[in-house]
Amino acid sequence: MRLDKFFSSQKILSRRECESVLKKGRVAVNGLTVKKGDFKIEPDKDEITLDGKVITYQKYAYMLVNKPIGVVSATEDGRDKTVLDLLPDEFKKLGLFPCGRLDKDTTGLVVLTNDGVSAHNALSPKKHVEKKYYFETADSYSEEDVSAITAGLELKDGYVTKPCKIERLGENCGYIYLTEGKYHEIKRLFGARGNKITSLKRIAFGALTLGDLKEGEWRYMTEEETELFCKAAK
Repeated sequence: MRLDKFFSSQKILSRRECESVLKKGRVAVNGLTVKKGDFKIEPDKDEITLDGKVITYQKYAYMLVNKPIGVVSATEDGRDKTVLDLLPDEFKKLGLFPCGRLDKDTTGLVVLTNDGVSAHNALSPKKHVEKKYYFETADSYSEEDVSAITAGLELKDGYVTKPCKIERLGENCGYIYLTEGKYHEIKRLFGARGNKITSLKRIAFGALTLGDLKEGEWRYMTEEETELFCKAAK
């Protein structure tokens, strides 16, 4: 990898900024000052420093987005705004994609990454990574509804859902915890009981939570969050 590409890939310096700091002798590779951006490095092996500080190479990017209504969980769409459109343009070169999908009319936490292995594993039902949603229903739901849904229901297409948990907050709202993510699953679960979901928001994905992230906003995962996400995926 070129040295200037290394810095731009880590979102530390732009190509132009990199050229400037290189000329000033502020960058070293394995202790030797380097002044050319096309200098070849092995980011996983070489020690790269800027002003004496070691820059740790991160092969993958991990971000959290609070998806608003009307935005689709896709990398591109010919009609609607996507979760990637919520990021600055320069991030579109990183090959990011949403880890799992939220319906267009569902809001909340979406993980964006270019780590395909961890994303695939985190979504696998075998890993039992729990997703927490806040929901509201058109009509009140009963304890019989809770028992039926949490035990696992057979849907119209014959699929039997995995057991889940519901935490009641009121007559027509609560939290539901799933370890799988079948198409429109929560809506279909309540639909099978003659009810309708009117509002749905994902507020947690495993150990990752929205926190104070507002709708339409994004941020990098912290080191701790990244470690938790990758650990859960393993």
